[in-house]
Amino acid sequence: MSQERSLADPYAPTDGPVAVIGAGVIGASWGAFLAAHGRVVRLHDLDPERLARGLAQARDQARFLTDHDLADPAQAETGLASLAGHGTLAEAVRDAAVVLECVAERYDVKDAVFSAADAHAPRHALLVTCTSGLSISRIQQAARYPDRCLAGHPYNPPHLIPLVEIAPGNQTAPEALTAAHAFFLSVGKAPVVLHREVPGYLANRMSAALWREAINLVLDGVATVDDVDRAIRLGPGLRWAVMGPHMLYHLGGGPGGIRHHVEHLRQAKEETWRDLAAWHVMPPGSADALEAGLPPLDQLAALADQRDQALLRVLRALEP
Repeated sequence: MSQERSLADPYAPTDGPVAVIGAGVIGASWGAFLAAHGRVVRLHDLDPERLARGLAQARDQARFLTDHDLADPAQAETGLASLAGHGTLAEAVRDAAVVLECVAERYDVKDAVFSAADAHAPRHALLVTCTSGLSISRIQQAARYPDRCLAGHPYNPPHLIPLVEIAPGNQTAPEALTAAHAFFLSVGKAPVVLHREVPGYLANRMSAALWREAINLVLDGVATVDDVDRAIRLGPGLRWAVMGPHMLYHLGGGPGGIRHHVEHLRQAKEETWRDLAAWHVMPPGSADALEAGLPPLDQLAALADQRDQALLRVLRALEP
């Protein structure tokens, strides 16, 4: 029987254990980040081999954070000492303040996790799905207490990227959103809160729009995969690391700000929008065209390391 809490204080404090369910790439990265910030982390996976790999990855990534001054060594030592794998979900969520679900992007798999976590976690624990596309309103139906269920979508890799997107389902209590926001702030994340659930949340929704046009430019023969990527990386991508699009266009309007930008460039923007890709089903051959312009699979590990090292330099440059 999970412990109860008074209705005046229905959700967990921010300093309790965190159960991470699913030891794949995202779950292990979450485990690394949380352990590096001194949290008690319980990692669970049904596959013993994946659990072992996830624990090793989490420890390596946590040390990466401390080695590069992105986490306090003393906190990380405490967190890593508590980082443990659990073979059963019931053990992992026992006395947890927060349960982070990081399993496969399938409703049946997530339903099973939410149902079990809801049965075994304390009543005050937050149940958080890290899904990047599935509906939290649909997922929370598997729980007896859907009020404490919400989405907390990280950006990959979670141990490096500060963003986490908090989204409510139809039955999520406002107090649960407040508690989740406090939790993510307490571990050094930069949370944003959606007022309602939409497919793709904020960042993935905008990324999906950009990627559709990026694919279309390749398929239409306008530019190569490499040049499309370079255009983003060496152009707007540099600005986006500093400010968001609204603020950048506000500056782009000069002394007149965003109003002048809109009035001055409205026609040019609208002409571009009319010419953008508008398909909703990825065209046949997309994967082939993109794969032909990208490095082979045996280079992915080295590229991921290159990405992480570059992200580290960006994060340091953006420090206040």
